[in-house]
Amino acid sequence: MRHRLTVSVLALLLTAAVPTAGWADPPDWLSHYRIVPRKSTLIESGGFTGWTQRYRVHGQFDFLQLWTPGVPGDPQQRVVEFDNANVYAPLGEMLPAFYDVDDLFNLEGLAGKLLPLGAPFDVYHFQGLGNTSAAASPLEQSTVNLYAALLGPWMYLYGETTPPPYSADYPVYQFQALAYQGRWADWNEDGVVDAADYTVMRDQQATLAASDFDETVAIDDWRSQYGEREPDVAAFQAAFSAARATAVAVPEPGCAVLVAIGIALLPARRGRTQTARHQGDLSPRREPGE
Repeated sequence: MRHRLTVSVLALLLTAAVPTAGWADPPDWLSHYRIVPRKSTLIESGGFTGWTQRYRVHGQFDFLQLWTPGVPGDPQQRVVEFDNANVYAPLGEMLPAFYDVDDLFNLEGLAGKLLPLGAPFDVYHFQGLGNTSAAASPLEQSTVNLYAALLGPWMYLYGETTPPPYSADYPVYQFQALAYQGRWADWNEDGVVDAADYTVMRDQQATLAASDFDETVAIDDWRSQYGEREPDVAAFQAAFSAARATAVAVPEPGCAVLVAIGIALLPARRGRTQTARHQGDLSPRREPGE
């Protein structure tokens, strides 16, 4: 009798444990991105005089993809966050002052959710309050809307702030940035990684020796990225504008939105396809017709 009871209890425990395998949390993912300054800007505008100032954005950040705990009958949701953000916009080349973009947009305090676009890439929306530093008053906190598109090693960010309705002469900020997972090997900043970048990299080796420059890593990055091109930022901007406008009218964006972002990212995919053919070559051969 005792033996039968023990077997029954074990069978019950095993039966109860089977469904929990389907409820287990997927692994979290952490990616590190470096901003491409020549494609990243912070625009400050507003005030009684209607001024507009543009600043180039620098920095890096981590992007963490989390999953909410799953329970029976409640599907899990993917949530994304920024972490270790060091994103800034110098006020001038010779000035030590800068805007803290992380503080203005509260990057590390926002949580984004995946938009149901049905696209072959992920687009996330972040919303919250910016300027949350201890020195800021709650009356100075603007509303933040931020979008992020990811495909392959690239991320494009677009965000804007909306001042409180009771504020006066308060600036508005627009933030757009192109970021790459790791160090983008476009040393001559012409938008494509090619043989010319290797020459510039070797010429700058002496001046970069005191920084975090590692020649072996730099050459490996150049080899693996050879042939890659920066995605078309203008197409990204048009796609996000269409996505925001369409989201107000219908649940899903039109095909034009998906096509625009897809076209923007095609050069990056094409470059990575060509990369596999050139691995291990210090001077990668060109494809016929290039």
